[in-house]
Amino acid sequence: MHVWQPEDIQEADEAILGVATKDISANLFLTPIAAVEHWAGRNPQASCLSAEGVELSYEQVLRLTRALAAEFNALGIGVGDRVVLELENGLGVVLSFLALNRLGAAAVIVSPRLSDFERQKIANHALPVAIIRAITLPSCDGLRAALATNVLTALGLGWFDEGLAASPDRDKHPLAEDVAAMIYTTGTTGEPKGVMLTHQNLMFTGFVSGKLRGLGEADRVLTALPLSHAFGLSAVLCSVLTQGASLELLATFSAAQILVRLRDGAITGFLGVPAMYAQLVSTDTQRDQRYPFLRFLFSGGAPLDPTLKKTVEARFGLPLHNGYGLTESGPTIAQTRLYAPLNDTSVGFVIPGVDYQIMGAATSDAGIGELKVRGPNVMAGYYRNQAQTDQVLIDGWLATGDLARTNPSGALEIVGRIKELIIKNGFNVYPPEVEAALLKLPEIIQAAVIGQAVPGNERIIAFVQATGSGLDVEGINQQLRSSLAGYKLLDEIRVLDQLPAAPSGKILKHQLPGLL
Repeated sequence: MHVWQPEDIQEADEAILGVATKDISANLFLTPIAAVEHWAGRNPQASCLSAEGVELSYEQVLRLTRALAAEFNALGIGVGDRVVLELENGLGVVLSFLALNRLGAAAVIVSPRLSDFERQKIANHALPVAIIRAITLPSCDGLRAALATNVLTALGLGWFDEGLAASPDRDKHPLAEDVAAMIYTTGTTGEPKGVMLTHQNLMFTGFVSGKLRGLGEADRVLTALPLSHAFGLSAVLCSVLTQGASLELLATFSAAQILVRLRDGAITGFLGVPAMYAQLVSTDTQRDQRYPFLRFLFSGGAPLDPTLKKTVEARFGLPLHNGYGLTESGPTIAQTRLYAPLNDTSVGFVIPGVDYQIMGAATSDAGIGELKVRGPNVMAGYYRNQAQTDQVLIDGWLATGDLARTNPSGALEIVGRIKELIIKNGFNVYPPEVEAALLKLPEIIQAAVIGQAVPGNERIIAFVQATGSGLDVEGINQQLRSSLAGYKLLDEIRVLDQLPAAPSGKILKHQLPGLL
């Protein structure tokens, strides 16, 4: 087996990209809608988007997006405005996102699965003009007639200003014209942080990811990754649009449904988080099945377990490729290459156009240090939070908060996290937020939340000091549902007489895994 070295990777990447690394940014579409316009002119009848039982060509997406942008403009939407999209994956979120970036406004894409409390916190911070929510299912017949009526209505969407448009603070915090989307992360403080992703962030990541996966006009990509996360928005949707491919978008993950599509449909690529792959192989009992069109599988969003990787590869007869990044990096930092599959679970090589350094690696016996990156993928900053922006963006370098090293072949390995982030089912869970919710309960005196690695996923475990010993995880979770999304709920709760603590009173979290 050929052992790829970084210099080999760079040469091969440039051949695939069709452009020198230094010239990537000069060869990008300026916006996602500009990519749609290009392909609508080149191949108007080619499939662009399939969701909710409706399939739209590039020409249809362009026409509907133009009409929807006109409706938004008539409602007063302009450059620098924010519109919250509280939408599941579907036609509505894609077309609304494209219409907003046509107007120079930003889509604040929020999962409707968040609690009312969580969604309100985001709206209070983003200061949007309005919120768009689903009120009915889109109609095929309605979409055919939408250009003569109302696209928003035909998509089954409702426009809710809820007094937001009249907020005196709204115009005090405009966005730069080039900010296309805001993706909210809760952050280690428990407060929402709006990651500002520019058109360049999205187009760069989309272009590079799409090229490295060999996407073209004949490809049809399937995913259930939520577009409220950068992985789905940038590395999937925008990668498809930059290459003129077709996206089949599922609102929710169903292992059985995806297996049917992989077997019977013309799906050439699937992207998901490790937990999705674990469900696919456990559901796929017909081990002699074939996947006639499938040519690549990609995993990201959480650490990949070696056993899961081998199981998936054996079942599908394809390498399971891996990648790494974070919302603040647009999100992609590194990924394995189709032409250079790896036997390990490293995250591959840093993508072309992105510089990196591992701080402190030279003084570490294991070559481990904090990973910092710089490039066109790095966010513009956190909305209305210059202090936290300055903590992670220094002289153009993004401090990831992750510990990394390079293996002998030059591939990047993520060995741990400086920050306490838990990634469950592909969703980010920040322990301080869960701890804060626990401490609001009258029976909880102290709380410390950690993650426990399991194959392809992480569990959320709370260690608590309580007023009684009769706590059960179901009862606690029932109380937490009013303030936390379902994916942030506990998998296990341990009641201790006293949590391990330093003389200062600080809980010694590093001792907790030893109590499991």
